Amino acid sequence: MAKSINQDIQAGGSVYHIQTEYYKSSGKIVTNIFKDGLSVKRLEKDVSGLSEEELDREIENFHRLVLEKLRAGKRKQEAPAEVAPSVPTEDANFFVPRELYERLLVEISPFFGIASSFILDEAIESSKSFSAFLENLSADLPDEQRKLLLLKVRPLIEKYLSNLEEEKKERTEEIGEEEKFVLTDELKDKILTVLSDYFGIMASAVLDEAIEEWETSGKTYEELVEVISSHADTQEEAEEIKTRLMFL
Repeated sequence: MAKSINQDIQAGGSVYHIQTEYYKSSGKIVTNIFKDGLSVKRLEKDVSGLSEEELDREIENFHRLVLEKLRAGKRKQEAPAEVAPSVPTEDANFFVPRELYERLLVEISPFFGIASSFILDEAIESSKSFSAFLENLSADLPDEQRKLLLLKVRPLIEKYLSNLEEEKKERTEEIGEEEKFVLTDELKDKILTVLSDYFGIMASAVLDEAIEEWETSGKTYEELVEVISSHADTQEEAEEIKTRLMFL
């Protein structure tokens, strides 16, 4: 029978319980993190097809990895001046700038404690848009805690996006009415990479059609983004495409 591992970490006035088990029905290793008895994060890893010996070793490895990340979070909490928070690079799938990252870390700390930086990084790495990020960040909390977290975090993101839009608007105005934005091959390739997630093999055709429409009346990149996103199937998908394209 595959092993189950349970371990506690004391940090400040809180106790963190880490429980790692194998579920034969799903073929997955599942680690649950509890803070003072409250479940705050669930992590899964598919290990279908492993032998019992390999499975035991993988359970230990997965449990140890989570434990190491929590201990790293504890060190950051105890010596914040010495250990800087990790921040995704700008070429990551989903980018959160350092200033916003640090403010988010402060807001989520009451919910996740020493697990905050670990859970924040996990949410960023698994997201492609801010709407997906909010879902991934709060998904494993009990409903009341989830609502409270979103009340604190969502305004920060909305303000950041609003400021970003304002900055882009100001830059557009500085360009001048007569100067038209030039779509380079490099940027076109980046746009196609994003669109392939939504339109598949039709991404190139969608972009060509959008460019043709934009060239008749558009001057700015923002106008091109609006035309491209209008081809989305749903409003939510259109907003996600806009957000991702504005970060290129």
